[in-house]
Amino acid sequence: MRDVKRYPTTTGESWLEMSAYKHHQFKRHTEIRDEYDYIVVGAGYGGQAAARHLAELHPDAKIAVFEAILIGNNDSGKNAGFIIDVPHDFGDQGNSSFVENQKYFELNTFIIKWMEDTIKEKGIEDVDWDHCGKYLCCAEEKSFKLIDHEIAELKKMNCSYEVVEGEDLYRRTGTRYYKKALYTSGTVLINPADVLRGLFSVMPENVDVFEECPVMRIDEEQPAGIVLRNGRKICAKFVLVTGGPFIEEFGIVKSVFCPVLSYGAFTRRLNDEEMSQMAGVKPWGCTAGHPAGTTVRFTRDNRIFVRNGFSFATDLTTSHQRIRRAIPKLRKAYENRYPNLKHVNFEFIYGGMINMTMNYRPLMMQKHPTVFASACGEGAGVAKTSLLGYYLAEWVSGMPSENLAFLKKISTPKRLPPEPFLTMGAEARLFYEEFNAKTEI
Repeated sequence: MRDVKRYPTTTGESWLEMSAYKHHQFKRHTEIRDEYDYIVVGAGYGGQAAARHLAELHPDAKIAVFEAILIGNNDSGKNAGFIIDVPHDFGDQGNSSFVENQKYFELNTFIIKWMEDTIKEKGIEDVDWDHCGKYLCCAEEKSFKLIDHEIAELKKMNCSYEVVEGEDLYRRTGTRYYKKALYTSGTVLINPADVLRGLFSVMPENVDVFEECPVMRIDEEQPAGIVLRNGRKICAKFVLVTGGPFIEEFGIVKSVFCPVLSYGAFTRRLNDEEMSQMAGVKPWGCTAGHPAGTTVRFTRDNRIFVRNGFSFATDLTTSHQRIRRAIPKLRKAYENRYPNLKHVNFEFIYGGMINMTMNYRPLMMQKHPTVFASACGEGAGVAKTSLLGYYLAEWVSGMPSENLAFLKKISTPKRLPPEPFLTMGAEARLFYEEFNAKTEI
């Protein structure tokens, strides 16, 4: 396979700054073995699930995980922190049948419980993990049709829900900006960097975790394995690649990923006087009544988080200039929702990639007898990325199942058009979506 030319980068300050595991020390590079049974490339949620499940299945195997930058500073640690159980419209966009949605719900529920059980069993219950559900909030009546659509789907799946509006919605969120919301209880709200680093910090003894250790090439020739950027060859029986759009950099697949940049901002912690305006409001989070609308969170450490603004990640990275240009839109969204807290500044601002495919379908494939890969293709990816990593471990272990067959069946990402049509089309579509979102932003 080809040498990687573009690697993950770090721009802006995000959830990692608030993680109790920020300074956790993983294995030193001097401890890298010359040979492993399994190597996982990419320490996001897919890599975490793949490595942990491989260790469960093969307790005597030698397993290694390699991440190019700090774990939690990658895009897995730069999302909005929703682990959603019910099918989420932003990713599915009407492409999924009822049977698929029902299966998504079953699998999402399973993987959330698996992660939560791990957190409890390993004694890391101090991670920022709140089983407090999710709101789908609408600021204008024309968006109510999304709530109606979601209710129809939830009824089909016999999932419980609650419609919230008026003073009740204000008491729960501390803002009068929204007219109506749909609440579902199964979503977990997290600090994604905190949970990710926490889970990697308690990997089984047979898993070595290395961060800031970029992989330059996947080597298919015997002996198979990887080549680090410093030129060192590490042999392995199998390599599992869970690096999102960077999978293309290895030459495993081509013209599949259409990564989109989105921007997030956190206020400083609200003081006691400011918190009096949020009296009785518990940690909560909402997605918007339009896919391009603003996501909002009130965190357990008394910060308000907003995320919006989309741009096409042509070079698989963002820049400080792009982040600065995103601030006015983030401020407007924040101040519209909390006008009495306009004086509160943003402490952390960042840009992160949402790993999309053109038809919102995931990737799960065997490239070579020794090389497997998986990645999500939608905007609600923590649960699905984790699922793909979990079942990728079963695939490479030769363990067929109904669930693995389902995930392989839906993993049909559509090939992208060539440049310059790709960038032109992506930017036009993003502009169109943001224009139509209007007050939902």
